[in-house]
Amino acid sequence: MQGGTLFPTVILVVCVLGVALIAFARQSQSQVSALDTANKNYYTAFGVYKCDQFIDSLPVGQEVGANAASLKAGAYIESAGIVRWEPQVLSGERRANLQTIFDLYGIEVTNDSIKFPETINNGEVLSETDTKCGDKEASVQVTVWDTSVSSSKVSIADLGNIRLTGNGMAITLGFVAKDVEPPKPTTTADLDLLILNS
Repeated sequence: MQGGTLFPTVILVVCVLGVALIAFARQSQSQVSALDTANKNYYTAFGVYKCDQFIDSLPVGQEVGANAASLKAGAYIESAGIVRWEPQVLSGERRANLQTIFDLYGIEVTNDSIKFPETINNGEVLSETDTKCGDKEASVQVTVWDTSVSSSKVSIADLGNIRLTGNGMAITLGFVAKDVEPPKPTTTADLDLLILNS
């Protein structure tokens, strides 16, 4: 550093570029904006996949037990396996995440267990420590498709904080054997018509 300015200049340029790239990346992320989505409804297909098939006892409407009355506005069970949500409400409350859908159905999800309410799957508890798929160890995961043509993204931790980012998402909460990726919810086929008529 004695008398030389090249090294300090290079360090300064690297720091400035680093800050600029971080700012650009944050701006480029796809997030739901309350200003951009006023008066819109978004639809998401949702299903719960256990080992090798979907659980077919999801409610067909908003009545999901005693907790239904306490749910905040902004998300609704449109039909069995379809959730309608209002991004302008959820983004304003910073609640546009998968926990919103879990709360709608009354499903308690941790990184290693799924606990259903009595109205879904007879209140069964699926746990990585004491539930298997046949003779195979199984795990809890969430698979997300942002659109009908996008590739899937699998998450195995912090599942409630997965962001709801747009219209036409498909989300499968799975309890599956290792290296098994569950399919899209069967209600994904209904999304195009709902989106077209919204």
